[in-house]
Amino acid sequence: MFHLIFEQTDKYSYRDPAAYIKDGVIYLFFTLVENAADGKYFYVAESTSTDFIHWSEPIVLTEKDESKNYSSPGNVLEHNGYYYLCLQTYPRPNGETYGNENSRIYTMKSKDLIHWDEPEMIKVKGDIPIEDMGRMIDPYILEDNGIFRCFFKQNGVSFSTSYDMKSWEFQGSVECGENVCVIKKNDEYLIFHSPENGIGFLKTKDFKHFVDCGVTTLKQKDWLWAKDRITAGFVLELPDEYENCYALFFHGDNEEKHLFSASLAVTFFNNINELLF
Repeated sequence: MFHLIFEQTDKYSYRDPAAYIKDGVIYLFFTLVENAADGKYFYVAESTSTDFIHWSEPIVLTEKDESKNYSSPGNVLEHNGYYYLCLQTYPRPNGETYGNENSRIYTMKSKDLIHWDEPEMIKVKGDIPIEDMGRMIDPYILEDNGIFRCFFKQNGVSFSTSYDMKSWEFQGSVECGENVCVIKKNDEYLIFHSPENGIGFLKTKDFKHFVDCGVTTLKQKDWLWAKDRITAGFVLELPDEYENCYALFFHGDNEEKHLFSASLAVTFFNNINELLF
């Protein structure tokens, strides 16, 4: 089963999905790219659904500012009475094609998943000057038995740990694509990532030794809206009352008219083996 959520238009593109489910409502966060007459503007936007088919009109959560271009929401997690959404900046103030060396990782927090505070930078490489942190994008934060692990694109995928979401210790990097999504099953961590095309998959038990399990491009050959690239896979585990066990959100690129043009979609799986391609 597959649903196209938001299809690109001449004015808007939809990228980098991240989803959260609470009390029967699916909260979908994503990058909204506005193709304006004076350039491209990036925002984090939000939409909701109760059935994965009908989605509310996107609401923009971040400001219009090419020197920030908040984008690429990674995931939502609960901590100390708040919901936290991780995201990136993707500065292009001087007409750069891609986000420049000032791209950094942030979080926003909310009490209700609708109203969000201003983004705050997190120093995922520890107590070093911000200018020495290097370009970093595409965050994802996993909470596991009181340990928070933040994954981000830098030298493959890099990862840091924290016990309080404030102080971070850099742990290392591994060769990997971008837009990492990580879930834990039993004693293994399953890492979904985006290589040059498709959705790739790694697994590890200790974040030191990794097994490459391959890449899928789903049904890309049948989808004109995704003809250039399938990417940014996000896996959402569903509660027991749902027919399926996992929802896989992703975006498909069709850059015939505009750079960054993309559409959002979702498909479903019933067991973890289907996710292992």
